[in-house]
Amino acid sequence: MDKTLAVRVEIETLHGLLPELDYYKILRLDSDSSQDAIGPAFRSESRRMHPDRYSALGDQSLLSMVNDISRLVREAYSTLNDPEKRAVYDDELVNGVARMSNDALARADQQRAATHDPAEAATNEKAGKYWKMALKDIEEKNFKGAVMNIQFALTFEPDNDTFKEYLKQAKSDAEEHKKKNFNPYKLRIV
Repeated sequence: MDKTLAVRVEIETLHGLLPELDYYKILRLDSDSSQDAIGPAFRSESRRMHPDRYSALGDQSLLSMVNDISRLVREAYSTLNDPEKRAVYDDELVNGVARMSNDALARADQQRAATHDPAEAATNEKAGKYWKMALKDIEEKNFKGAVMNIQFALTFEPDNDTFKEYLKQAKSDAEEHKKKNFNPYKLRIV
């Protein structure tokens, strides 16, 4: 069989099966796989189904199918890599739901908020960088710097309620700190 034809058949078949596949099957994992197995499985499938590998074929319909598969691989990883989301998804899967519903995502977010660790509030890598700096600023009582870093983090995750809550508190603390250390004479206080 021609290699191009074999690739086409594999992609078309996999694309046709997408509605029936759960996240574990998409990543080629068993549902009882350890949390440590998810990352390597994602990287393997992500490489295997990356759209750039198939762009040279020049077939837009095939590339569209590969994009759908790749998108679902990322969605599966996003859900299974987060222990709270995975637990909610496993409950959904028992009920025959192959994809994470918006309702289930909301429940997972509520569970995460209940076991809330501020250091884990960022889900975006770039937002996480600024979020960690903001938490360090808060710890060092540099509230002005915390406000700035939280605002940067919010540019990457504008709907993050934890960021918004901390931003409000940091602004309040910065204002309080400013009032407390106000020096109208601009004298250096040693």
